[in-house]
Amino acid sequence: MTSGEVEVSERIKVVRLSGRGVYDREEIYPLLDKSFLCHVGYTINGEARVLPTAYIRIGDAIYLHGHLQNQMMHALLDGQTACISVTFMDGLVLARTGFNHSINYRSVTVFGKAERVEDHKAEILDKFIDHIIPGRAAMIRPATPQELNATLLIRIPIEEAVAKVRTGEPHDKESDYDSGIWAGVINLRTYPESVEVCPRLEADMAKPEHVEQYMAQQSLFD
Repeated sequence: MTSGEVEVSERIKVVRLSGRGVYDREEIYPLLDKSFLCHVGYTINGEARVLPTAYIRIGDAIYLHGHLQNQMMHALLDGQTACISVTFMDGLVLARTGFNHSINYRSVTVFGKAERVEDHKAEILDKFIDHIIPGRAAMIRPATPQELNATLLIRIPIEEAVAKVRTGEPHDKESDYDSGIWAGVINLRTYPESVEVCPRLEADMAKPEHVEQYMAQQSLFD
């Protein structure tokens, strides 16, 4: 894994509220590793598209996968630069004026060009599963050659990346602090809520340990 700051190009430089920008891979990569859902920006025939999809970071690259006929995947392989965004919403910042309302968040934006991956495909796809539900890959049937052939796996080197983070209280005009208006932060959290068992399971089959451990989490993205 490459350490240190990425080159701060004009494309990733945070201009407004520049103090929120983070360019150090050692801070960016842990944020990427906390999630498994990103939004991918790309173009088809000159039209902008954004789609959500699962991802995993391995080393200095983001990996995406989809069906062999997936339109987005093929568009990314045409040489264009993909824009990948990951966002965590941590709190609603309620200020004394609508203008100063905000959101506490952590976000990462990555730019890079896609490469098709054929080597170690099954191993990487298992890592995808374990990245989302740790311990799951070893419990399920291995992918067949036909399933692997029907899956397109791409690697997007992290050529440019920036994190942007807001934390803390509302920031109001000094003259508004004595207005008598309530202000504060409503903290938010994403957590596992419940399990819906497949109706075709045997009635007495217990939930596996990795599911129990997943459900015990108080927060997925802290």
